[in-house]
Amino acid sequence: MNEFVAWIDSHTKQLIITGVIILVALFVVFLANLITRRFVKRHKRKRTITVARLLNNIIRFMVVIFGAIAIMGAWGLNVMPILAGAGIVGIALGLGAQTLIRDLLAGISIVVENAFDIDDVIEVNGFKGRVIEIGLRSTRIQGWRGDVKIIANGDITEVINYSKNPSIGVVEFEIGQQENLERVLKILEERIGSLKDMYPQIIEGPTVVGIVKLGPQSATIRITAKTLPEEHYAVERAIYKFTKNLFEEYGIKGPMQRMVIENDARKS
Repeated sequence: MNEFVAWIDSHTKQLIITGVIILVALFVVFLANLITRRFVKRHKRKRTITVARLLNNIIRFMVVIFGAIAIMGAWGLNVMPILAGAGIVGIALGLGAQTLIRDLLAGISIVVENAFDIDDVIEVNGFKGRVIEIGLRSTRIQGWRGDVKIIANGDITEVINYSKNPSIGVVEFEIGQQENLERVLKILEERIGSLKDMYPQIIEGPTVVGIVKLGPQSATIRITAKTLPEEHYAVERAIYKFTKNLFEEYGIKGPMQRMVIENDARKS
């Protein structure tokens, strides 16, 4: 116990400096988080939010690095020659620092090249979801079921971004061959346009493309609509509902189901 007290007395200065460095580091991280949150609330653009959060991650990373160097310096360790030494570099590479550097550079490249932003819907390695975080080392993607996949930035080599361009909603449905096709198409063309006023996510359309397939008992009609990115699912559901109600209003029937009954008469 006496030895511990003596050690505290002999290293009081270093302990105080270490405590001050830790407090300053925590304050800088807190301040960076506070500024980032307020900045994100004021600016709703996905690109701005992505860059702000990445800069926040860089600040926290640098605070940890320089804080550790400052603490080691306070205890009399000359860290700069050690960091510059080939021995430490070799050990770092052996511990996987090359993977860390690869992920860091890839994370910065993703943001600089504007490959995707936070809240974009992307597909990476067969997993599709919404980007919820872009960090220095990894990216988090949330699937439509709520599952979150964490992917190292260095492993993101091919990306499908569904949020960069408008989406196209495509709806196909069948009507019976007994119906007057010209009449059905005319009704659709006159009424389907009202959906655009009801759904602001529709950019263009809906457009009645026409008959795309003829079957023995039916004709298939296609309707398309250009929407905001990833909004075509809701628009497709709306078109299906609208079309069903419209057909009921005008008495338009679907294809008739034909049933064939075979009578196998056997002699007793």
